[in-house]
Amino acid sequence: MKKDTLFQRFRYWIDRRMAKGTSSMVKLLVTTVLGSVLIVSLLVLGFGLHKDGKSFLAIFWDNFRSAMSSSFPSSDSGGLLHIVLYTFLGLIGMIFTGMLIGIFSSTIRGKLVDLQKNNPKIVAHGHVVVLGFRFGEYALLEQLIQAAGKSRRTIVVAEKLERTDMEQAVRLNVRVPRRIHLTFIKADITNPHDLECCAIPQARSLVYYVEDKGRAVKSLLAVSSLLKGQEKWPDMVVSFDSDASVLPTNMLTERNIRTFHAGNVVARTIARAATQTGVFEAFMEIINFRGHEFYFEPAGPLEGLTFGETALSCENGVIAGLEREGRILLNPASDEILRKDDDLIVFEEEKGNFRVAVSDTFQLPRTAAVPKTEEIPEVLILGINKEITTVLRELPDNIRTIRLAGLTPDEKALHLPEEPESASEIVTDYRPVLRDEELLEMVKQARHLILLSDDAKSAEEADTEVMIRIMKLRDVKKKYGLPFSITAEIRSENNRRLIHDESGDDFVVATDMSSMILAQVSEDPQRSILFNELLAEEGTEIYLKTLDELGLTPRETMLHLLRRELYGMGYILLGMRTQGVPFLALSAECRVILKEGDRLIVLGEQ
Repeated sequence: MKKDTLFQRFRYWIDRRMAKGTSSMVKLLVTTVLGSVLIVSLLVLGFGLHKDGKSFLAIFWDNFRSAMSSSFPSSDSGGLLHIVLYTFLGLIGMIFTGMLIGIFSSTIRGKLVDLQKNNPKIVAHGHVVVLGFRFGEYALLEQLIQAAGKSRRTIVVAEKLERTDMEQAVRLNVRVPRRIHLTFIKADITNPHDLECCAIPQARSLVYYVEDKGRAVKSLLAVSSLLKGQEKWPDMVVSFDSDASVLPTNMLTERNIRTFHAGNVVARTIARAATQTGVFEAFMEIINFRGHEFYFEPAGPLEGLTFGETALSCENGVIAGLEREGRILLNPASDEILRKDDDLIVFEEEKGNFRVAVSDTFQLPRTAAVPKTEEIPEVLILGINKEITTVLRELPDNIRTIRLAGLTPDEKALHLPEEPESASEIVTDYRPVLRDEELLEMVKQARHLILLSDDAKSAEEADTEVMIRIMKLRDVKKKYGLPFSITAEIRSENNRRLIHDESGDDFVVATDMSSMILAQVSEDPQRSILFNELLAEEGTEIYLKTLDELGLTPRETMLHLLRRELYGMGYILLGMRTQGVPFLALSAECRVILKEGDRLIVLGEQ
């Protein structure tokens, strides 16, 4: 067998030393330098190249200093041997310094990269943990940041993605104030071991931001294993992509878990926004953390008063209802007596801002009749998905015809195997919507158009299809002067921003609405039953009413007088929408000017 050469053995020995890490390489460098200095010192001593009287240790130290300073001898500093030896020392020192700097620089850079990639240990109490992250969707983080107000808060985001990628995406799209400590964790949210660094037992609330129900359930179980044996669990809120009723009710109650069906929420909002211009915009204004929010205030100090006199005597806020024994009563009867354990549902700018000053001469307004709602001739629905039954059920009863267009018989059989019960006539149009002429034929009789996202396609593909339809419909509307409004479903927050309509007549509903509700519930778990009630099939809802619909005339009046007038019709006034901009919970003492085209934002049953 061929023997290894000396060079190959030396190289193998060097490789082994370098593989042992930084300390081994530094030891090798130091040994090489000290050995070189020792050899040169012996030669200097042996050939008498030193000054008389110098000891060997002094010679060794001088030579070591010369090597470390990488100094080279001048031409007149001595003989040829002296110049050669000290030039050799200078080269050794220069190589040593360069390699040492390179080793430490590489090591420090590697440590910084490790610190960026590796998960930090969260040392915090009362923080918010978000399990799940989606590129392009930042409404949830924006709302959690706004919810903190002026206080400091730690928000931890965990997902099986690179920390640097998540952090860069958020920094480019979300304004993060200095008071917010935003930390990203690379973790499998279904693995309890990966979640240990999130300090979940010390968290204030947990928000599950995952699309897949199976992954959400596994993550719930992973968190449960970390909290096992703990007396108080953090508040948890989960948005499922389908009905969450498969989970045991006692499990949800015992573990402070609030759930809601995101697709169902979007479908209900689409149905309300489709026939009421501006209701979606008003609802989005209500559920974000800018301005006024719903708070639960103890009614104990007002015990014995009626709801009517309390609501109409409120300042710096709007009293919208009661929470009693776990039930939400929105706009209850005016003679409902407040109890000691009730909570008032108050729409106000900050918790505790509202005031109630009941006059001794207070009287409830006389009941007034509300004009009958005008009949809508036709609503056209383009596209179909699994939430179509919810949309049809939630549409108002004053629609004469609901036309389902642009779908195949197979799609209808899959999503609507039976004809839904409806006060409106439901007509199916199987013609494909391909050319502008066909589109014009379908939309010219419609007052309102609903575009549904195809859930059989990917989010980007389905959104692209809806956006193309929106652009075509806007062109047809402008070209032929048609009066219809468009309400469309978009699954990506970013795509909704791209197709935004400046006129205010079209409304695009996206998943950022469910993100806002997630943030609201994470701040106060009681809000989950409130939003479920607001979006329920029956009962009190948010409406936008024109002056004609309410039998009002354009005029200038005081807000508290307008509130009394509307309360007599069965409505609680939340605000108004004028020139396309919603104004919510105005001061009771302010003066308002009602003009043609204004809409009043109210809570009522019809």
